[in-house]
Amino acid sequence: MMLAIRDSHARWRTFLQEQFASDLAMVASAWPEQPSLEVPFPALQAWDPDFALALIEHPRPVLRAGTDSLRTLCREGGWEADPNLRVTELPQDCHRHLHDIGSDDIERLVASEVVVTKVSELKPRVYHADFRCELCDALIPMPQLNELELIEPIFCDPEHGGCDRNVGGRDGTRFELVAENLMMVDNQWIEIQELPENITGGAQPSRATVLAEADLSNLVLPGMRITANTIPFVRTQRRRQSKTPMFDIYHTLVSVEMQNTPFTEIPITEEDIKMIEQISERVDLFELLTNSIAPSIFATDDSKLKMVKRSLVLQLFGGVARRQGDGNRLRGDIHILLMGDPGVAKSQLLDFMGRVSPRGRYASGGGVTGAGLTAAAVRDSFSDGRFTLEAGVLVLADLGLAAIDELDKMNKDDRSRMHEAMEQQRIHISKGGLNASMPTRCAILAASNPKEGRFTQRHQAGFDITPMFEEVDLPPALMSRFDIIWLLRDDARAEDDRRIAHHIIENRSVGVSEQLLERGQEVDPRKVEKEQHMKKDSTGADLLTIPMFQKYVAYAKRQFHPVLTAEAKKILLDYYLEARAKISEDDDGTVAATPRALEALIRLAEASARSRLSDEAEEMDAELAKAIYRNWRYELMGDDFDEGALLTGRSAKRRAADRVLKDVMKKLSKGHIDVDVAETEIFNEMAEQKFSQEETERALSQLSQIGVVYNPSSDRWRLAR
Repeated sequence: MMLAIRDSHARWRTFLQEQFASDLAMVASAWPEQPSLEVPFPALQAWDPDFALALIEHPRPVLRAGTDSLRTLCREGGWEADPNLRVTELPQDCHRHLHDIGSDDIERLVASEVVVTKVSELKPRVYHADFRCELCDALIPMPQLNELELIEPIFCDPEHGGCDRNVGGRDGTRFELVAENLMMVDNQWIEIQELPENITGGAQPSRATVLAEADLSNLVLPGMRITANTIPFVRTQRRRQSKTPMFDIYHTLVSVEMQNTPFTEIPITEEDIKMIEQISERVDLFELLTNSIAPSIFATDDSKLKMVKRSLVLQLFGGVARRQGDGNRLRGDIHILLMGDPGVAKSQLLDFMGRVSPRGRYASGGGVTGAGLTAAAVRDSFSDGRFTLEAGVLVLADLGLAAIDELDKMNKDDRSRMHEAMEQQRIHISKGGLNASMPTRCAILAASNPKEGRFTQRHQAGFDITPMFEEVDLPPALMSRFDIIWLLRDDARAEDDRRIAHHIIENRSVGVSEQLLERGQEVDPRKVEKEQHMKKDSTGADLLTIPMFQKYVAYAKRQFHPVLTAEAKKILLDYYLEARAKISEDDDGTVAATPRALEALIRLAEASARSRLSDEAEEMDAELAKAIYRNWRYELMGDDFDEGALLTGRSAKRRAADRVLKDVMKKLSKGHIDVDVAETEIFNEMAEQKFSQEETERALSQLSQIGVVYNPSSDRWRLAR
């Protein structure tokens, strides 16, 4: 092994000349635009297994020799180039989860699949310095191998023409750093975190600090998923300027493999692909996928919860995000809001979706701020306290799903930060001199409870949705950005109650005791699921296991990008135009559909096609999208659906009362803004227009809040403008 290390220069030289001659010439001629040569580890292992093993066990000297050999070959070829050598595609036995990296991995080559959470400002670092002796002017060279502190000479070395005096004391010397002789390299600190799918339940994700140098700096941004090939090293902890026997682990970045293809973190074998294709050909495919969503939550075939689960299936697959020639981006992710009474299984649905979705993230509105949800500009703990970006939940869930429970418990200012993240699917940060944009290309599944514990309104003829919005305490601007809004009420229905109770009792007795699992007396059912593709529910029906469900979704989203057929386009267009026609017929201020509704229908149809592993969204997909869309609209507002209520938070009748009241005020004041109008006159005029006293009082309050009217004295009102 030591022979291989000492002979590294010669071996690298031979290897590069034999295996990478054309690549070497390409890199040398394109330098510095192409700053490095990437060497796949399998190529080196096939050429010389012993040398490849030496690289893993002693990476620093071997890689240093590789870069030196590469630069020497460039100069011998007539190129003035200084590229770096980067080794990629490390073998599986080098892969580690961050929480597993310990003392045995120090100064060895390891690879970790991680997400970048924070990057520091780019700064130059000295890696070689000359110090001048103040007594004899000798230059003492000092390599700077410690990234965290500057190493200075302790004596004037005679081997470099020095006077052999030590630093300090009566006859001692001092050293001055020679600025013009400094050799520097770009330097950046990166904070990485374990992928959520690699974290066991209840565990905190491990983090690590990585040093990126030269061409590896300024390469990654917060939120990116990468495979980081690193060399762990240690630096002693300090307490009150004293060293301790404890050490902190840092990492030197060797190379970065970008996960450009989404969902590569979900390993899918050829056997898995065959099974996925078999599943996609089942006649009952959509029913199988629906039943596999949180199977412990019972839903009858004709219940609203069944339709909710169907919409969640489509949310997992999502529509196709497309970018147009003018730079405009059309999102493909489907946003769903669950509003409902406590105990209707909203939280369990969110928890399941956060676990089954590739790149899924779960957050609770009561414990997350706007910065934690989107991104934060925080003081840079790596250096001098400047601001740097740290990714939040939506950024970390990029290309996945973010499940946000208790959305109504979030601070209003924090909720407002979601608007841009949901529609444009990016967030802008402008703070502390930072002006940056980060992607939030994720589907959002949110849940909200009523302020009073349960909804007091019940669906009935002439149902007014406005009090429902007031009970939920969500702003209309935020609600209007959801493609689907489900209203889940805990209504008592004898037959459904009996079946749900039976399911709960049966399901409760199926699980394995936690204490027996901890003692090792029972097999963890999650381990069993990992080895299976299918399982059975309490009724004997087929279900997908969570690992298989993840693979199915990841494969579908990675390989299939459906386009609407002409027939599907006609179905969706006819439905949209039919809804829009209601505006001209009724002329009561009702907006039955907006272009946002049509975009949501397209996304649902594309998601349906994806679930079938199809590149074409056909008539059946358009009909399914239409059925789900019609269902949630009816459950929310009945036949007289009014999209204007979502945009304003007020029903058509209340908006009409506001409009009529303004006309009444103008009539009674004869258009003058300095004329008082008695409240009784206003009530009488509004009564003639078929508005009750309560509706008139509500309209007066609304117009007063927006500054249209005000009351200069008791029982008197005046136009403000």
